[in-house]
Amino acid sequence: MVSNYTKINNLFGWIVFAIASFVYLATIEPTTSFWDCGEYIATSVKLQVGHPPGAPLFQLLGNFFGNLAFGDVTEQAKWVNIMSALCSAFTILFLFWNITYFGKRLAEIKNTLTENSVIAIIASGIVGALAYTFSDTFWFSAVEGEVYAMSSFFTALAFWMITRWEREADKPSANRWLVLIAYIVGLSIGVHILVFLAIPAICMVYYFKKFENPTTRGFITANIVSVGILGIVFAAIIPFTLNMFGKLEIFFVNVLRMPFNSGTIFTVILIAVGSGLGLYFTKKFSKPYYHQAVLSLLFIIIGYSTFVMLAIRSNANTPIDENNPEDALSLLAYYKREQYGDWPLLYGQYFNAELDKKTPFKDNTPIYERDEEQRKYVVSYDRKGTVRNFAPEDKGFFPRMYSDDPNHIKNYVEIAGIKNQNKRPTFGQNLKYFFKYQMNHMYWRYFMWNFVGRQNDDQGRFEITKGNWLSGIPFIDAARLGPQKNLPHYMERNKGRNHYYFFPLLLGIAGLLYQFKRQGQDAWVVFLFFFFTGIAIVLYTNHKPFEPRERDYAFAGSFYVFAIWIGLGVYALYDWLKLQQKKAATIGVGLACLVLVPGIMAKENWDDHDRSNRYVARDVAKAYLDSCAPNAILFTNGDNDTFPLWYVQEIEGYRTDVRVVNLSLLNTDWYIDQMKRKAYDGEPVPFTIEREQYKFGNRDVIYYRDNNVKGRWMLDDFMSWIKSDAPNTRFKAFTGAEIQFYPQKKVRIPINKEQVLANNAVSLQDTNRILPFIDWNLESNILSKRDIMVIDLINNNDWSRPIYFAITVGNDSKSYFWLDDYFQLEGLAYRFVPIKNESSGGGSFSMGRVNSDIMYDNFMNKFEFGNMHLPEVYLDETSRRPALNLRSIAGRLAKQLAREGEKEKAIAVADRAMEMMPETVFDFNYFVLDLFEAYYLAGAQEKARENLYLFAERLEGELDYYDQFKGNKRKQVASDIGMNLQLYNIILSMFNQYDETAKGNKLEGTDLYKRYIKYSSIIP
Repeated sequence: MVSNYTKINNLFGWIVFAIASFVYLATIEPTTSFWDCGEYIATSVKLQVGHPPGAPLFQLLGNFFGNLAFGDVTEQAKWVNIMSALCSAFTILFLFWNITYFGKRLAEIKNTLTENSVIAIIASGIVGALAYTFSDTFWFSAVEGEVYAMSSFFTALAFWMITRWEREADKPSANRWLVLIAYIVGLSIGVHILVFLAIPAICMVYYFKKFENPTTRGFITANIVSVGILGIVFAAIIPFTLNMFGKLEIFFVNVLRMPFNSGTIFTVILIAVGSGLGLYFTKKFSKPYYHQAVLSLLFIIIGYSTFVMLAIRSNANTPIDENNPEDALSLLAYYKREQYGDWPLLYGQYFNAELDKKTPFKDNTPIYERDEEQRKYVVSYDRKGTVRNFAPEDKGFFPRMYSDDPNHIKNYVEIAGIKNQNKRPTFGQNLKYFFKYQMNHMYWRYFMWNFVGRQNDDQGRFEITKGNWLSGIPFIDAARLGPQKNLPHYMERNKGRNHYYFFPLLLGIAGLLYQFKRQGQDAWVVFLFFFFTGIAIVLYTNHKPFEPRERDYAFAGSFYVFAIWIGLGVYALYDWLKLQQKKAATIGVGLACLVLVPGIMAKENWDDHDRSNRYVARDVAKAYLDSCAPNAILFTNGDNDTFPLWYVQEIEGYRTDVRVVNLSLLNTDWYIDQMKRKAYDGEPVPFTIEREQYKFGNRDVIYYRDNNVKGRWMLDDFMSWIKSDAPNTRFKAFTGAEIQFYPQKKVRIPINKEQVLANNAVSLQDTNRILPFIDWNLESNILSKRDIMVIDLINNNDWSRPIYFAITVGNDSKSYFWLDDYFQLEGLAYRFVPIKNESSGGGSFSMGRVNSDIMYDNFMNKFEFGNMHLPEVYLDETSRRPALNLRSIAGRLAKQLAREGEKEKAIAVADRAMEMMPETVFDFNYFVLDLFEAYYLAGAQEKARENLYLFAERLEGELDYYDQFKGNKRKQVASDIGMNLQLYNIILSMFNQYDETAKGNKLEGTDLYKRYIKYSSIIP
C-alpha cells in the first residue's frame, strides 16, 4: 500500500469526484434560477455582455455547454447548470488532493509512511472533501448557472498547482507550475476574482520552500510581499494595462490622427515586444527571478485576454449589452465597476459626514466616446465637480458606517447603539457595528451554517426566529434562540432546518490545532488562505445593512479551506489515539468521522439542496410576460423580475414581442440606447429624447424650482421644456455646472378616445369610462433620468402600445410614478389605462382595477407554476416569495369575479390558487385571506370555514410556541406575537362577517371565538 500510495491517492480522488458529480448532477436545477442566473445563462448561450466586471470565460465555456443541448432551447440552461456541477465536482477532486498533500506532510514528520498512516491520510481526504461536497453554501452554488462554482474550481486548481510545484521545486522544470498558476489567475479573472485571494498563501508556499529556516524578519517580510503581490495583481496589473490601452488609443487617434483601434493594436504589439525583450535580457543576464516575473506577468495578461470577447460582442450591439464596453476606455470602467460607485476601506467618511467647506467637490476622470464624424475621441462628460469631498473632521480610520442612505443610517444607529446620529460616531461604535454586523452576522453566522447547522432558510435580520445557526443540541440552542420544543408547524417542516451537532466544526478545529502544532508552516499557509477568502472579504466589501439577499456564497473559499482542516482532523484523531499499529481502529475512526460529519451533512442538507424538477423561476418569468398584451412595454425593477425574463426571451424565445425595460438600468445612457433598438419581435421603445440630451452627464437628475407657475401644463409642453437647451430652462449650481430644472409638477395628458379604442387599450364595455384627459401630479422635487424617460414614453406613445408595470416594481405610488390611479391589474403586471380607478385603501396590494376577463384567462389558462405545488420540490425563500404575489392577485381576481356574479369562476380561481400554492408547501399568511373571503362571497362556506380553522390552528401553534419565551427573549418575539394575534383577529372578523354559524350574535358561542379569547388573554 505504501509503495502504491500515488495510485491509491489518485484512485480515491477520482472516487470522491464521482460521488460529488453524482450528487450535483442529481440535484441541479433543470432550468434557470433566480437572481443573476438568468442573466448569466442568457449571456453565455448567446455570447452577450453581462453586468460588470464581466465573466467572459464563464460565458465562453457556458456557450460550449449550451450547445450540447443540440438546439433544444429548453435544455440549454440545464447544460450550463451541468457545467457548474462538473466544476464543483472538480473542486472537490482538488480539495481531496490538497488535504492528502498536507496529511502526507504530517505523516512524513516521522520520515516514513506506514500502511496505517496511508489509511489515515486517505480517510482524511475523503472526510474533508465530502464534508465540503455536502456543505450548505458550496452545494447551493454547485447546482445553478452562476460564476461561483467555476471560480471555486480555479481557486482549488491554483492552490493544488502550488503544491505540485512544492513537490518538484528541486527539478529544473518545476517553475512551469508557477507560469501555469499565473495563467490560471489571468483566466480566472474572466470568471471571478476569488482566485486572487489565494495568492498570499501561494507566495508563502514558495517562500517556505526556498527558505527552509526562515527568520522572524524574513517571515514578516515574506507576508508583506505576498500581500503586496495580491495588491499588484488585483489593483495594478489589469487596470494599468487597460489604462495603457486607453491612453495610447486616444493618443494615436486624437494626436496622430490614425484610425480607430490603431492605439489598441500598437499596445498589443508593445506588450508582445516588451515581454519578448524582457524575457531575452533577463535570460541573457541570468536574472531567473526577473525572468520568472516577466513570464508570469505575460501569462496573466494572456489569460485576461478573454475580455476581448466582451468588446467584440459589445460592438455587435447584442440585445443584452450592459455598459457597452466597446473599447479599451469603456472596458476599464467596466472592469472597475464604476457604475456601482466606491466606498471607503481604511480611511474615509462616516454616514453623517459634511462636505468640505472649501472644496466640497473634486473632479473625476473624463468620459470619452467615439465621434465618427470627427474621427476622434471626444469628451462626452468632463465629470468636473462630480466627486464629493468630505470634511476631514468627519473622516476616520477604518470607517464601517459610511452610507448616507436613510435606511442604512437607521440600521447603523440601531446596531451600533448610536444615541445622537448628528454627532460623528465614536471609534468604539464603529467597531461595534463591524463586529456585530459585518463579522458576526455577515461572516461567522454563515460559517456556522456550514459547520454547525442552520435554523431555517429565511433571511435573517437579527430576529431570533430567522436565519440563525443552530446545532441541534437543545440546551445550547435554547440559550441563544429560545425554546426549541413544541415548534410551530412552519418551523418544524422548514427543509432548511439542519443540525450537524457541532461535529464538522469540532473536527475542523482539531485539524487546525494539530496542524499548527505539528507543521506550523503549512498551517500558516492554510490560515492565510482561510483569512483572505473569508475575513479579508468582510474587510474589503464593507457591507451596508441589510443586503437584499444572504451573501454566504461570497465566502465559499473560506469554507473550502476549513474543509482542509476537517480532513486533517481525522489524521489528528489517528495520531492522538495512537492508532499507528491498529489498522482496524484506524479504519473505524475514519468510518466514524465519515458518518458523523459528511454523513450527517448529506442527510440533513439533501432535501433543501435538491432543485431537481423545480421550474419556478422560469414559469414565473413567463407569467410576467403572459400578463402583457402583444407588443407591450413592461417596466421591471429588480433582479428577480428582470433576469428570468431575459432568460425566457433570449434562450427559449418566449414572448419576445414584449420589451422588458428595467427601471434601474434606465438611468444609464447605454441602456436607453439599447431600448431604442429593435430586439427580436420587440419593436424599439418609442423614446423621443435624443442621445445628446440623455447621455451620461446630461439630465442625470433634474430639480424642481418654484417659479410660481399656475395651472397645469400639457405633458407635451412639459417635455419640450425638459428637452430644451435654452438658458431659461437651467440654473447654475454652486459647482459651476448648469443643471436642468422644471417649474411645474402638474401636467395633463390629453386622451384621444378614438385612438384608445382603435388600439384596444381598453375593452369596449369600458368605452364610457375613458377619460378626456389624465391629470398627473409629479410629486417630487427631483426627477431622475429614468423618470424623464418614462414621462417621455407616455407622452409619445399615444396608447399605440400597451404599457405595463410589474407588480414588484415597488410598494408605493412614487415607485409607480404616481400613475397607480390609472392602473388595471391583468396578472403580475398593471396596465396603464385611461380609466381612473377608485383606490380601496389597501396600499400596494390593492392598486388598480381588476380586469376579470383578461386576468381570469391569464391565471387559469396561461400561468404555470413550476411544480411549486409538489411537496417533494424544494423551494427556498426566494422561490417561495412569488407565491405572495400570486396569492394576492388570485384573491383579488376571485373577489372581483364573485362581486360580478361569476361565482363558479371565483371558486375555480380560489381552488386553483389553493391547489398550486397549498398549505402543505406554503404557510398560510396575510395573502391567503382574500382567497378565503372570495370563497365566502362565492357561497363556498365550507371551504372558507375549513381554511379559516386551519389558519387559526397554525396561529395557535405559533402562539403556544412563543408563550414559552421568557424575559428578554419574550421581547424579541413580541412583534411575532402581535402579528399573529392581528391575523387571528382578522380571521375572526371575517368569520363573524360571512360565516352562517357566526351571524346573528352567534359569534360568542362559536369554538373559534372561544379559542381566540383564550389566546388574546394569555398572551399580552
